[in-house]
Amino acid sequence: MAYFDAPTLAQLDGHTVRLAPLVFFDFLGDPRWYGFQAGPLRTADGQIWEGTAGLGEISGLSTPIGTTAPAVTFKLSGVDARVAALARVASSTVKGRDTSVYVQVFTEDWALLGLPIHIWGGELDLMRYRAEGDNKFTVSVTAETAWVRRNKPPHGYYTDADQRARFPGDRGLEQVSSLVGKIINWPS
Repeated sequence: MAYFDAPTLAQLDGHTVRLAPLVFFDFLGDPRWYGFQAGPLRTADGQIWEGTAGLGEISGLSTPIGTTAPAVTFKLSGVDARVAALARVASSTVKGRDTSVYVQVFTEDWALLGLPIHIWGGELDLMRYRAEGDNKFTVSVTAETAWVRRNKPPHGYYTDADQRARFPGDRGLEQVSSLVGKIINWPS
């Protein structure tokens, strides 16, 4: 799959390439679209991306190689106490929700060039906040790719806790832990 369509490639051929990252967070009940620009940005698909005025940061965004599945951290610095308070109570609206990173291509004079290009997708994990002093805070949220849980069995483990999580009230595996190391003579 090519990242750029033919008209975008033709425009970029031999010119300065300008790119801007855009991030979508599917917060429960309050999805958000953010860009690193100073004000709102309306892309060619009609979506409006809120500006973070350069206070945002993405770290760990890379293509997994080998057996690694790196976590990505999204950080917003210099926010006020109101945003930090939202982060404090937002864990239920964040954990397990989708996030995507896009790149918007611009012409040499910063005019839009094509649609945003999806470059990364993951699942939100933990949201944290930290006081920076002078009533300013930093809010961060980590995300993981789908590859993080690739070693987990498809239907969980054969434990009582996993079985009860899948089928509340089921007692079929409650004696499994008592069987560890037990010698059973067959036939008796």
